[in-house]
Amino acid sequence: MKIEQAFFSLSETQKRLSAPLSALRRDLHLHPELSGAEYETTERLRALFTEPPFEILPLPVKTGLVVRIKGRGPGKRVAIRADMDALPVTEFEGNPVRSENVGVMHACGHDMHMSFAYGAGLLLAEARERFSGEVLLIFQPSEENGYGAQAMIDAGLFEKYPVDCILGGHVKPELDAGKISVRTGPVMAALDGFSIEVTGKGGHGACPHLCRDPIVAAAAVILALQTVVSRASDPNRACVLSVCRVRGGETDNVIPDTVTLDGTLRTVENAQRDVCVARLRAAAEGAAASMGCQANVLIHREIPLVENDPALAAFCRERTKALLGGDRVTALPVDTISEDFSQYSRLVPGCFIGVGTTPPGEPFHSLHSSRFYPSDALLPLGATVYAETAIGLLRAEPTA
Repeated sequence: MKIEQAFFSLSETQKRLSAPLSALRRDLHLHPELSGAEYETTERLRALFTEPPFEILPLPVKTGLVVRIKGRGPGKRVAIRADMDALPVTEFEGNPVRSENVGVMHACGHDMHMSFAYGAGLLLAEARERFSGEVLLIFQPSEENGYGAQAMIDAGLFEKYPVDCILGGHVKPELDAGKISVRTGPVMAALDGFSIEVTGKGGHGACPHLCRDPIVAAAAVILALQTVVSRASDPNRACVLSVCRVRGGETDNVIPDTVTLDGTLRTVENAQRDVCVARLRAAAEGAAASMGCQANVLIHREIPLVENDPALAAFCRERTKALLGGDRVTALPVDTISEDFSQYSRLVPGCFIGVGTTPPGEPFHSLHSSRFYPSDALLPLGATVYAETAIGLLRAEPTA
């Protein structure tokens, strides 16, 4: 592809759009909504796109929005995706802006993501005579529970509005503020949830010899599961297995019949995923059997691996370098957090970027922390990177 100089200027975006982007972000942060309940968020966004050149496209979903921006004529169609939902987190009192919906907070930066997409939409609307084709802004609900992207797809998103590629991204507190990460290949891990029901024979806590204790068996299962990562996965490939919930027993002198373990497995390669799932099942069943109990293992294949299309990632990297300079573009290691952007990128070429949020020397607050509140000053950066890549893709021509 023939790559031109940057189409947009970050400094100009900062001058012109900092105020409206900050106003939107703060409004969204004040009024967060949980997965599947983003009704007011949807209406707040809808109100921004009621006038041409924006066109709200029909899609039969309860929450969420698809907005089209047309260029000067026919051409490719590029999508930009932003997630909308918040988390059940009570916000830290000292944050610059604090949620008015007590117990709910944009602790994962989705208020930033929506503002990035809105800013990109403003830039592309102004530049629509400079490109052919279309841009779709996809505001997606329910990322946190892993069902939103698939719900949009099931509603006919790509059937009604087929796209050539899709762009997305996430704020990254582990990356210096102002830097952008663009990886080729795996970006974020696949997620497999699991539930293991360990069944034995309950009875009096004073007579364990008459029982088959599922609590002791569950403890053995938990220890056995620790060998899945250490012995079944290549140590050069990121892999995480965590047991996050243990449920069993009602009182202190009764051995129960069953104990249930719930947890998560994160892998960064499909072959690794298959091996680890098989080993998880075998380890759980074997450890329980050794204690005279049974383990029924249920695997929930929930979210695929996020993988950046190599050609699209290379293009995004070059556009971002043209915009910001090479010293601000990097590639973070693959992340063991999962993201349902993968539901899109398994169907069409996708590129998922990271936007750094932590100024050097300042305290680090992770995603999902009650203290996580990136600066509004980063909003023009995310918006301009999206717009720069999108317009570059729409204007690019194959080389001879």
